[in-house]
This record gives sequence, C-alpha cells and structure tokens, in this order.
Amino acid sequence: MARKKNTAKPVVGIAIALATTLTIAGLAVSRIGDRNSTASSPKSSAAESTALNSSAVADTDRAQAPEIGRENSEAIYNVTTPPSFKPSARLDRIVNELVDTATAKGLSTQPLSITLIDVKTGEIAEYQSNVPRYPASVVKMFWMVAFFGRYTQPESAEYNNDLPYVAKMVQQSDNNAAGFILDRITDTKSQGKLSAEEFKIWFNKRDRVNRFFQQAGYSDININQKTFPVGSMSRPQGTDLQMRGDPKTPIRNQISSDRSARLIYEIFNGRAGSPAANEIMQKLLTRDLRPEAWNQPNYRGFNPVRGFFGQALTKDNVIFASKAGWTSSTRGEAAFVTTTDGQTAYVLSVFGDSRAYAGDGQIFPQMSRIVFDRLTVRN
Repeated sequence: MARKKNTAKPVVGIAIALATTLTIAGLAVSRIGDRNSTASSPKSSAAESTALNSSAVADTDRAQAPEIGRENSEAIYNVTTPPSFKPSARLDRIVNELVDTATAKGLSTQPLSITLIDVKTGEIAEYQSNVPRYPASVVKMFWMVAFFGRYTQPESAEYNNDLPYVAKMVQQSDNNAAGFILDRITDTKSQGKLSAEEFKIWFNKRDRVNRFFQQAGYSDININQKTFPVGSMSRPQGTDLQMRGDPKTPIRNQISSDRSARLIYEIFNGRAGSPAANEIMQKLLTRDLRPEAWNQPNYRGFNPVRGFFGQALTKDNVIFASKAGWTSSTRGEAAFVTTTDGQTAYVLSVFGDSRAYAGDGQIFPQMSRIVFDRLTVRN
C-alpha cells in the first residue's frame, strides 16, 4: 500500500520543551517501594506498508470527551487516525544496517522487527514492523495510556490512589502494580475458573483494554493479559489461564513494532490524552542515563537501561525515554530519543522475539548506537 503524503507537523520543538518540563528524577509519586519486577524476510524498503501511515492526525480526529466527572468504562483512545510518515531511503539504509548487525552476530532475523521514525523530518523505515510479537513489559506503556484515558476527572480520589501504581508499573516495570492497573482499567480481577457464561461476561470486561486501542486504529494487538509472575501466581491460573485458550497454542499478548512506535510517538507529540496526562506520561518514561543511577552491581529488579538502547547513550547529551521488556525468551523496547540541542529526535522500536535476542545483552545497545550516530552525523 502506497504511503499517503505526510501532513502531520514534525515535533520540532520537543527537545526544548522536554528540557524545561522533564526532570530526570521523575514524578514524586514514583518514589514508592522497592523494585519487584519481576526464515529471513526481505530487508526494509520504502514500499513496505504500515498501519502507521494513514491520514495525518488532526484535532478533529479526537474522540468526543465523555461527560466530565464520570469514568468512561468504554473510552476510546483519543487519537483515532494514525500519523502519516514519508518513506525514506536514508532511514532504510540505517534499518538495513541494524538487520546486518543482527545477522553478523549469528542472530536469526525471522523474530526481528524494527521501526525507525525521524521525528524531525516525518520519515520512516521499517523491517517486519507489522508482525505481532510478544511484547513482555512493553505492554505496560499501553496500560499507562489506557489508565489516563479512563479518567475524566483527574482530581478524583480513585485517580490519586491509582497514580502511584502507574508510576511503579512504568518506571520499575513492577508486575504487581501492573496487574492492579489492568484490573482497574477493565473492572476485573484474577479469580478461579469460571463457567462458560460467567467467563464470557468477565472476558468482555477484560477485553476493554483491547477495544480502547483497536477502535482507534491499533489493529492486530492483544494487550489484555497480565505479565507474570504477579502476586502469588508464578504463572497464569484460573481466569488468566482460561483466556489463553488451547494450551498447545496459547493466546498471548501481541504488539508489533510499528504499534509501539506509534504510541510513544503520540505520547511525545502531546496527543495521547490531555496535556496534563501527556506531561505525566513523558516524565514516567524518561530514564536517567547517568551510570551511577543504573550501573550498580546491587541494582535490584528490572533494569531499563542495561542491555537496552539507553546503555549506548550514557555519554551523550540526550533526553531518553523508553519502555523496555525482557523475559527469558524475548527482548523488546520502544524509545523516544532527542538531543538536548533539539537537532535530532527519533523513535526507535525493536522486538527480538526469541531466546537468542533475550540472551544477548549487547544487540540492543549496538543497534541504538548505530541509529544515534547515523542521525546525528547527518544533522
């Protein structure tokens, strides 16, 4: 499918805005508790289609806001039309270099997906970007956006009670906090196995989180399952197991690199909800790249920098925001990167959905370094 002409205005001033509104320390509400996180396809080409490329986002595309002061259990993500980007031979070469880097390390390219967006120019390049992959904790970025889409009255007691859990879910990738938030935004809870009729009602409520995005153009995603271990469960049980279906071919969370790239782009383009919500989400996603903040032998829990894009950028003058995911069988990340002088800004999303990528702690930093060097040299 040919890409439509890009009419969306690139985020040209976002580095300056972030430098003045974001602090590396993050939100005060984030300082709670301890970390308890628990065959090769063709290379990128300008003709490769993506759901990211539709008509440009406009204010008229936003869903009508529900009645003020009332939570809307069937809210829809407010950016109903995907942004439009131009194909780029220059970015294609960078993405192909990333694919070659994986190949040179003996990594299969079959489980690899890449989306690269130059925010300054509105250009894009991709590699297998529409293939749904298991996102691990990258899914928590979607739950964060759905959380802010649920509330129309931010000053409510429930909102203020839940916000620290959102912070812990995103900044520390805490599974318990994430499970709490998924339950909250879908009005469900994990419980014992239900009868067919009871499960149908329960599942319809849990699937609200999928409908929130799907009705806004996020097709081919599944984000309605908790990340494990959570609470006393080391693996799915009861209703969480029921929703997986056939154990031989279980249904799992699935997100493609272009969907995660679209979402973090819209968050940092200030469109993923209200201005206040976008500011909070940007702060929650922003990572402290100072080595003393993350490169410690006794670092507890999930480390969002080591083994991911940020590790390669610790000596650069950048503002770095990301949501990473990692299990024994997958590694994924979606990031927004901008230099503090505002000359370079881009989105990079990569999923390596195999044990080989999960076990290689250098492939994502290597890819990150390549992208940063190529884009900053151009500028």
